[in-house]
Amino acid sequence: MFKLDALQEKPWYVQLAVFGGIALVVYGAFWYFVTSGTRAETAEIETKVESLLRANAGAVVASQRLNEFKANYERAKADYEDLKLLLPEQRELTMVLQNVQDRARGRLTLTKFTPQDEVQQDFYTGKPVQVEVMGDYNNLGQFFAQMASYQRIVSITDFKVTKLAADKALGDLKANPTVSAAFLVTAYYVSPEKLQAPEPAKGAAKPAAAAAANDNKDAKSPQG
Repeated sequence: MFKLDALQEKPWYVQLAVFGGIALVVYGAFWYFVTSGTRAETAEIETKVESLLRANAGAVVASQRLNEFKANYERAKADYEDLKLLLPEQRELTMVLQNVQDRARGRLTLTKFTPQDEVQQDFYTGKPVQVEVMGDYNNLGQFFAQMASYQRIVSITDFKVTKLAADKALGDLKANPTVSAAFLVTAYYVSPEKLQAPEPAKGAAKPAAAAAANDNKDAKSPQG
């Protein structure tokens, strides 16, 4: 009581400083002893939140990659379907070669049409045919244009055009042949066993969030 009376006799700013110091001591004790458990729990929760945020970010990236893979697969499958329309099956190859032969005979004189050994590729097979024709430049150019716009995949390579001599005996050839051409026509087809569309890879990796959840579950399980 004496100390309190003595304090009351002090100037007001001294009293304010004393009471302020007491308030700070009380607040510090309360903050340290009462809220220490709450602060520890809050720090633990913040750590878990950061871990979940990182896992969620990983899951978002994995989901985006998965969507990207699906889109790429759909595009590849669509390209594959378009390619099947251009590549005949093996049973159609004879018809394709006959069509090429008929187109050559339509405007040109066909002097050679000799099939060669097949050429195997990863997905398709090529059937080359050695062709020789006689005719004029215009008809030869029209034949090449027809082959360029043909709905099946047919390539013309190793072509050689030779101008005919003016006094060359015509025999039963079409009137006024001025050039002869030799080239390799290759018709491409796909075999039945390669005609099945590829399936997407199975057993994709788990999203990062699920993996993180499993890791947390394993970490919390009691040791045996």
